[in-house]
Amino acid sequence: MTNIYGYLLFALVTSITPGPNNLLLLDYGKTHGFKGSLGIMAGIFFGFFVLLYLAGYGIGQILKTNEYVALSFKILSSIWLLYLAYLMTKIKFSNERTINKNIGFVQLFLMQFLNPKAWLMAINGAAVFMPTFTNVHLNVFVFAVIFNLVGIPCMIAWIMIGDIISRFWNSPMSNKIIGYSLAFLMVLCVASIWL
Repeated sequence: MTNIYGYLLFALVTSITPGPNNLLLLDYGKTHGFKGSLGIMAGIFFGFFVLLYLAGYGIGQILKTNEYVALSFKILSSIWLLYLAYLMTKIKFSNERTINKNIGFVQLFLMQFLNPKAWLMAINGAAVFMPTFTNVHLNVFVFAVIFNLVGIPCMIAWIMIGDIISRFWNSPMSNKIIGYSLAFLMVLCVASIWL
């Protein structure tokens, strides 16, 4: 078995820090509340679970060794993240919960495959912390389950922060400040792909 404490710490730190998933959870927590955000949280959970499985079985090596695949991934990821940054500038926070939802389970599930932070988490986690049982399938399963279980409270925390912000900070000016700040953080995510 791998260093479980190191693995739990790695999973916690990478899951709680800002990234595309967490920024969207924050946004949805603000605009839809906790219950309204459960669908996108489930999309992230299951999409990342599949991504962890792919990384566990070694697909990350294709991205590392094939420059054309890696470049295509960077371009698609950048376009998607810049689009999300644009959406962040349009968010409006208020005490009233909105019914219209632009992004749902399927979109967040699929977004995991274009999310550079998710790929880095999965590939690096698999490379360093993959369990060493005799059965490779058990190794990948344990790796994916532990990582995702650590991620659940992190996702809930981002949703709850958004929910709290919507209750106490919902003027038109604060909408712009928060929206553009989130967009800026998303653009920084894109810049980090190319550095």
